[in-house]
Amino acid sequence: MVDIPAGLLAYFSDSKTEAAVDLLLAKQRPDVPDDVSWSDVPAYFRALRAARQIEVDYAILLHEIWSAVWKALPKPWVAKEPHEQVDDALLEPRRILGQNYALRAFERDKLRCELLVYGHKESGIQIGFNVFQGRASKLPRAVADWENDDGTYWSPANLVKLKRTIDLNPLRTYARDATNVIKSLDRD
Repeated sequence: MVDIPAGLLAYFSDSKTEAAVDLLLAKQRPDVPDDVSWSDVPAYFRALRAARQIEVDYAILLHEIWSAVWKALPKPWVAKEPHEQVDDALLEPRRILGQNYALRAFERDKLRCELLVYGHKESGIQIGFNVFQGRASKLPRAVADWENDDGTYWSPANLVKLKRTIDLNPLRTYARDATNVIKSLDRD
């Protein structure tokens, strides 16, 4: 089980909160609205802080879910360190919030595997995985009970809903299945 912070839950469940946060985070340095007076500046800064907190809380949430659901791939797969990921920006909270996913990469020989966690207010929490050699997927064309999206396989949408406390057990079953599919590549 993982708990979602109240502010983040409000972001997912209230369209006005989502719009306000997205507006405040839309720019690196947001413009102060024309109707903000000097007496409103502290409240504006509080709103900006709250928006940035939601951004960071979301990045933390997806990485906590990753740690609770996925396990590191067994040898000969080698886990890539945070600074060795394909794109360092994938560890920026702003980018995680914008793309709705977090991932960790592993390598073996000339293969690269990504284990992902995706979260969205409409489709809930999903996990995904892929294995590529260059640009070519090394996974079978179809994997039972998974949704294929251009070589990345995803657990079903709405299997795990975004709510105050998230039960991750359904995703753990999918993570075990994905790991077995990845291990089967060693036998090929």
